[in-house]
Amino acid sequence: MNHVAAHYTPNPGDNTVITYDDVCKIDFGTHVKGRIIDCAFTVAFNPVYDNLLMAVKDATNTGLKEAGIDARLGEIGAKIQETMESYEVEIKGRVYPVKVVKNLNGHSIDPYKIHAGKTVPCVKTNTN
Repeated sequence: MNHVAAHYTPNPGDNTVITYDDVCKIDFGTHVKGRIIDCAFTVAFNPVYDNLLMAVKDATNTGLKEAGIDARLGEIGAKIQETMESYEVEIKGRVYPVKVVKNLNGHSIDPYKIHAGKTVPCVKTNTN
């Protein structure tokens, strides 16, 4: 929630409650016949964060649109970054540029390996 970008799991006794002004990423996994995936989506109740949610969705869709047989992973990352960072969020009269979390990546999956093979960056790299 808020400052936690990935893979947080509440432990027993965690009394955290999502409030109107929180931004929360729901991160979940699925296992089907040895293929283990993790996915996420972001929610916020306060409309002040609508541009942030649009940035995330637009950047995700850009990455999917740019993917293909001849696509270079670093170039996909560049398009994702460009899309994400084209957004701004205004909070209490102050404008903040939306930035990517540089060390969060998409990735290949193999049977019984959740993070396998290729990594799809969300920033521009020289990765082929």
